Parts: sequence; C-alpha cells; structure tokens
Amino acid sequence: MIPQMQKKPGKRAGISDKVIRILDVYTMIADNRCPSIDSLAERFGVSRRTVHRYLEIIRAIDTVDFDPQRGGYRFPKGSRLKKFTVTKNDITTLVTAKQALEHLGRTFQEGFQDIIERMIASSPALTDTGKPVIVLKAPNALKSSRLEECLRTIPACVDERRSINIVYKARGKSEKTTRMVDPYGLVIHDGVWMLIGHCHLRKQIRTFALDRISDITESGHYFLPAVGFNLEDHFAHSWGVIDGEETRVVVRFDKEIADYLLRRDAWHPSEKRRLLPDGAAEFTFTVAGTTEIKKWIYSWLPHVEVVKPASLRREIHKELTTAAKTHSS
Repeated sequence: MIPQMQKKPGKRAGISDKVIRILDVYTMIADNRCPSIDSLAERFGVSRRTVHRYLEIIRAIDTVDFDPQRGGYRFPKGSRLKKFTVTKNDITTLVTAKQALEHLGRTFQEGFQDIIERMIASSPALTDTGKPVIVLKAPNALKSSRLEECLRTIPACVDERRSINIVYKARGKSEKTTRMVDPYGLVIHDGVWMLIGHCHLRKQIRTFALDRISDITESGHYFLPAVGFNLEDHFAHSWGVIDGEETRVVVRFDKEIADYLLRRDAWHPSEKRRLLPDGAAEFTFTVAGTTEIKKWIYSWLPHVEVVKPASLRREIHKELTTAAKTHSS
C-alpha cells in the first residue's frame, strides 16, 4: 500500500506553494499594505531574489510601483482583479442621478455620461439601458450662448482662486458692464444658474445670473476668499437666493391644507410652527427679504393669511386687489 501524502496545514488543494505565495503577495499589494521586499521574504521564508521573481509575475497582470515614502510596493492604477460590482439599487440611483443632471445643462450631462462609460468598462454587468422608475419634475436650467463656457470656467477658477472678467447685463438695465469678479461658488435655483462672488466694480459680494453673462474670460489675478465666507451660510436666511432686510413673517394656513404644510419637516431653517385649536397651522419665519416668500405664500391662495408684518399684509392686499380687478371681467 502506498502511503497517502499528508497535506500541509492551510494549503489549498491542487495549488502549489509558489502560486499561493504569489496570490498572497498580490492580495497584500491590492489591500494597500505596501509590503517591502524584506517583509515578504521574511513572511514566506524565501530569498529576496525569489520575491523579485514573484513581483515580475504580478507585473504581467498589473503595473506595480515602488512607493519610496512607504517603503513598499503598490498598484498605482488599482487592482484589475478587484471587479466593480453593481446592484439593482445602484442602477436605480445612477438612472435617477442621470435624469437629475439633465436639468442642469449639457456640461454635467456629458461629465456624468463619461463616468458611466468608465464604470461600464470596468464592470460588464452594468449597462446604460436602465429606465427610470423615479421621475424628477424640476425646471430645466435656462440656456444661453455662454452657459456651458461659464460652467466649465467658473468651477476651475473657484478652485484655483482666480478672478474672472465678465460682460454682464443686469435685469432691468439697458447697458452692459464689464466687471472683474472673485468667484466664490455657483448655485442653481428654479432653473437659473447664478455666480456668487466679490464684484470689484461694486466692491461687495454680488449674485450674477449666468444667462445674463455675454462674455467670460479668465484673468491673471489671484484672490484671497472673504474672511469667514461660506456659500451655504450666505443663503441661510434667504427664502431662496434673493437677499434683503431681515423680516419676521407669520403665516396662517386654514385646516383644509394645514396637513399638506405639516408633512414637510421644515420649509426654512428659521421655521417655528404650531397647530391651532381649530385645526389651522401657523408658521413663523425669519427671512432676508420678503420677495421670494411672498411668491410661496401666493401659491397657497386662497387658504393662507399673512398675520405679520403689517407692511407685508398691506403689500399683498394691494397686489391681490389689482389682480382681482384684472380678473373681474
């Protein structure tokens, strides 16, 4: 009887020790452990020359570089054997995100499509044929001859803290002005792209609608951002994007629609709400200007009443009276 060979503990059946070591080396590099020649030689009990041979075999699969800072080897482009996996939920998210970006303009559509194509190349299981199960209803961004150029130029200049020169026609103005602006960021609201930055002409932070920019060029001027400026904080008190005098607004909604208003966690960061005994709901806001909140109030007519301030009540009464006369015939 021929004695059976005893398997070494931990050895995978049908695989040689050499192959196992090479796979282990590959895994250590792929896990970003950055192993060195000496550490690998000690780990596997082999010579440095043998480890070099292992690395040459791995180089036939992936590019391997020596990282002098960490003193070991790494994959500069990532491991090819680590495949990108995509779930059905991932595809739903991607299709919905693609639909959302269609509202922002061609620049973002093309950028996102490029990302999708690279993901498809790395994961054959992913296809760009998914149909939306979520429909996003939102206004498309206003288009202009310079919009795409603005969306390419401004983010780069924000990142590099480089000023831009623009030719701008403000709303209600007949003449264009040339301005140098230190760009702080972009915001899109109701389909309108806007640049927020320090205007050298007006010497203050201003907002510029991109569809009103007829020319844009990068300047050679670099700037330091305004001390303490934060783009989100800049709009924190506005109802939308229009700034103005801080005003406390109290609005009451009758019981027929109170539940619609209460479904949302909050309409504004400053919001305070209370449910009244008759089923009506009262909301209190502190906003920077009343232009945009007034439009929101009008969207709830005739089930809404402005309680405070008195000046806003009078303004709304005047506008509604004019509108009533217009629609009287």
